[in-house]
This record gives sequence, C-alpha cells and structure tokens, in this order.
Amino acid sequence: MQVGIRQYKESDADGFQEAVLESVDHVSKWLPWCHSGYRIEDAREWACSAKETWDNGTDYRFVVENQVTGEILGSVGINQVVAQHKVGNLGYWIRESALNKGACTIAAKQVVDFGFRELGFQRIEVHVLCENKASNIVASKLGGVYEGEFRNKLWHDGKSRPANCYSIVPSDYGI
Repeated sequence: MQVGIRQYKESDADGFQEAVLESVDHVSKWLPWCHSGYRIEDAREWACSAKETWDNGTDYRFVVENQVTGEILGSVGINQVVAQHKVGNLGYWIRESALNKGACTIAAKQVVDFGFRELGFQRIEVHVLCENKASNIVASKLGGVYEGEFRNKLWHDGKSRPANCYSIVPSDYGI
C-alpha cells in the first residue's frame, strides 16, 4: 500500500466520515469522538477547522491517504504545541480496513519528519493509554523512546488515567 499524507480540504468530509464510521469498533474505545452517530457536519467541521488551527500553529492535521486509490485511511497530526519549547504531541488513527498494513506507522513517520524539518520541533511526544496495545506498538515503531508511565496524563472515560509516554527528537531521525 502506498501511503501519503496531506493537509485537509473541505471536500474530504465524505471520505473522512466514511473512515470514521468504518472504524467505530476499534477506535471508539480510545477516542470517544469516534462513534456511530458521527455526522457529515462533524467531518466537515473537522476538515474546515484544520486550516485555522494549522495557520495559528496549534494543530497540524493531516489526512492519511492511499496514494493509489485516493481513499482516506485515517488521520495523523501534531497538536498540543508548546511553541516556546518547540514541542508537540503526535496523535494518529487508521480505519479498520487499513489495520496491520503499516499505514499508520508510515504516515506518522512522515508527520514526525515534517515536524522536525519544516516546523523546527525539537521534541515530539506520544501519549498512549497503557491498554491501547496497537498505538503503543506504533509509538515504538516510530522510534519513540519510552520515558515511563505518567500518572493522570489523559482524561478518558470520565477520569484521569495513566499513559505510556514516548519521545522522539530530531537526532532519532538523523536530523
């Protein structure tokens, strides 16, 4: 599978909603916005707000795309940016039909490289709920250095939960 990333366009709403709805069974456990009631309006708002958050430097969202078919495979991005320290948080998800094909790792590596080369980040963090085995595996495949289990790191299911925390720095990518 040829996987690429690109910035969102408003016209991505239909394909994005389709990817979300296909992925409810495996994504909703970790990302509560992913649910069977996800509307086209929600997808349109996500795609349209991506430009605004990109322009203000707070969230760099990318579509993960099959470069042969144009199908939207998911999303990956850097958010929770602390510009003063040149640090951001990496997040990712992939639609169910693209699982276990390397798409998430390939796309996330492209975004990490973008963060270092184009945005000048000096550290990218990945925070993953301890029980989310697939996302923990991706963080490791990205070259993330496990820094420990951070207490009360992520709000999930109505309570503060611990998360495994990984870091990636430019020298990990030969930059």
